[in-house]
Amino acid sequence: MKPLPTNYRLLAFALLLAVAGVLLGCGTIAEQRAQADNYYRLAQTYLGAESYEAAEQTIRQALSLRPREPSYFELLALTYQVRNRFDLAEDAYRQALQQSNPPPSVLVNYSTLLLLRGRPEEALDLAQRALKNPGYDRPALAHVNMGLAYSQQGQFELAVAQFRRALTYRSLPEAYHNLGLAYNRMERPDAAIQAFREAVRLRPAYAGLGDALLAAGQVDEARRALERVIALQPDSPLAAASREKLDRLAPASASERIQ
Repeated sequence: MKPLPTNYRLLAFALLLAVAGVLLGCGTIAEQRAQADNYYRLAQTYLGAESYEAAEQTIRQALSLRPREPSYFELLALTYQVRNRFDLAEDAYRQALQQSNPPPSVLVNYSTLLLLRGRPEEALDLAQRALKNPGYDRPALAHVNMGLAYSQQGQFELAVAQFRRALTYRSLPEAYHNLGLAYNRMERPDAAIQAFREAVRLRPAYAGLGDALLAAGQVDEARRALERVIALQPDSPLAAASREKLDRLAPASASERIQ
């Protein structure tokens, strides 16, 4: 289990004290609800600190007190999803949707899982259902997932429309990044470069810009973009791929300097 950073440990300790305080007078429905909610917040803290086993154990404690709370099942699903335990995550999402008044975020997070599992039609349906819910306040995320679903189906014009719709709500770097990927597949290099530039501006570690620049013949700027990916996340697979591309560029660059 990954150890908690100091700030997370302090918050977790405070929440544990709150749970202990409720335990002293446990008995009424209101007290059980308060105790369960404290476990839920503590599980969120563990999840944010990437302490996944502790998050799972704590959210299960919350569920033992309130076994019909959909948001608890949603958090349990997320603890499985980040660890690629997709069968368990899907089961938790389904249980969340079987409860009374599940939040629309369950639909969108479940659609993300279905995209990871290569099931775009189902993912599209869930994202559309979330958008029909008047209580859903993060429509940009649903539109991004719809765009990803269309991309998986090879319907890139529809994907572009959804990513652009998402950007009317929020400047999400993932929307710009996937917009760039869609434009690449549509062989629109200038539009792809513009989208990737926006993605990198918002989240510098994003890759994609280097490839688009290479495809457009802008070698010098492509080299700088690839070097930036390596500098920001040197141990990542993206950095390894960027190094390979730079190695392939090196001979041509050297010959150019000789000339």
